[in-house]
This record gives sequence, C-alpha cells and structure tokens, in this order.
Amino acid sequence: MNRTDADVPGQEAAAAPPPPMRFCLPRASRLLSAQYRAVFDAGRSLAGRYVVVWARDNEGTARRVGVVTSRRALRTAVERNRARRLMREAFRLNRHALRGGVDLVLVARSRIARVGAREVADDFLGVCRKAGLWRKGQEPC
Repeated sequence: MNRTDADVPGQEAAAAPPPPMRFCLPRASRLLSAQYRAVFDAGRSLAGRYVVVWARDNEGTARRVGVVTSRRALRTAVERNRARRLMREAFRLNRHALRGGVDLVLVARSRIARVGAREVADDFLGVCRKAGLWRKGQEPC
C-alpha cells in the first residue's frame, strides 16, 4: 500500500505549486501582419542608434508591438533573429511604462548586430521618451 504525505499523522498535504511564471510576450501584445501597414501609413517615426520606432495611436488601451528586420541591414538569419529577440525583449521589459493605446513597429538598424541587450533597451527607452510614449513617473527596468 502506498502512503502519501496526507496519510502520515501530523503532516498536512502539500499545497499545490504556484502556476508557472510566463515571461513571454502575450498574443494581445503583438501586431498582426495587416496592422503593420496601418502603423507605417498613419504613424510617425523616430530613429535611435540601433532601433527605429514607428508609433501610432490605436483605439484601445493595449500596447502592441511588431518587429522588422531586413536582409539589407542584417545579412544573416542569425543576426536578424537575434535583433528581433533583442527588440522584443526591450519592449517586453518596459511595456508597463509606456502609455496605453499605442501600436509600435520596431525596425532594426545594422548597428544592432554588434551590441547587447542593455544597449538596445537603453536606445528603445530613449526613443520612446523623445516620441512622448513614456508615462510620467515611470522608471525603466
């Protein structure tokens, strides 16, 4: 006969483990392919050292992002994938500090291939501040 923790006198059953933390970017925070054109057509852009940010107000309160990397700027697939990952991570860590109701398209510049996550995040924050997308009183991660 198998014993469980609850069968042992003086011991209570262990509490269920907490749900796993989700560090990914939820689907609600991503732009669909058809929405990229709307951001490029009606949005405004501001260039940083490593990232160009296109921003457009949307109807809701969601902060959504899309990322673009070109073969012209980043020659290999490895470089393009890394650039996309760095830009999404910069957005994910700081989306709470952006004002609501904005769609962003982040375009990688060729210099992004030679820098790390901290530099990309700092550049993203600087561009968002210049563009007026930053909520007052918020600190970056």
